[in-house]
Parts: sequence; structure tokens; C-alpha cells
Amino acid sequence: MARSHLSRTANACGVFIPAIIDHPLFRQKVVLNIIDGIKGAYHGGPGRTIGKYLWEHQTLYFATDPVAVDRVGWTVIDNKRGQMGMPPLALAPADEVSVFVRMQPEHVELAGALGLGESDEKNIQLKSISLA
Repeated sequence: MARSHLSRTANACGVFIPAIIDHPLFRQKVVLNIIDGIKGAYHGGPGRTIGKYLWEHQTLYFATDPVAVDRVGWTVIDNKRGQMGMPPLALAPADEVSVFVRMQPEHVELAGALGLGESDEKNIQLKSISLA
């Protein structure tokens, strides 16, 4: 498991990710965040997702705010989970694929509360560009 996922109950992303994006080295240097959403994963998380939970999302996300882009991604994943008859991440129980007791990406709200970016969807300006 990654350093931020020590065990099924010690998911340290809530403190690990805000600490990283608040570090001066990153705050001063990172001006553009790019998320590869060509293939989307709506269950299992990075590194654990199996084919059953992948979909052809065919999207790239670009943002100057790392918190806002994670919030947008969280919404997209929850929407896909709803389409597939699954509960949102915040309500999802652990299972054979997602072993964590809490799957909610709470780092988004914590980083927003710390002033590291925008976590409120009402304040995020999302623009879409279609290339097809």
C-alpha cells in the first residue's frame, strides 16, 4: 500500500494530501494540475481498480486549483457510481475491491477548509471543450 494508505482504517490521505499541497515547494511551483481521465475508475481507487469498474471517460482535466479539480473528479466518480447503482463514495462500505472503511476523499474538504483551494462546487468554474 502507498504511504498514505497504511491500513484499511488508517487512510491518511485526509492529512497527507493537504500537507503536500501546502508545502512551499509545491505551492510556489505547481501552476497547472492535469488529471488523466481517459479511462475512469469509479470503484477501487488508484492501483486497485479492476476492469469491471473502469469506463471510457475520455476526458482530460486541467486546473490551476488542485482542490477544485479533485472536487470535480469526486463528483464525476459519484455520478458514475450512481449510474451503476452504487452508493456515493461517502456512503460506500468496504468490500473485496475497496478495503478502506471510509472511502470518502475527505482531503478535498480538509484542504478547502485550510484555504488551500476551492472545495465548494458552487464556487468552481468548470468549462468544457469538445475535440470531437
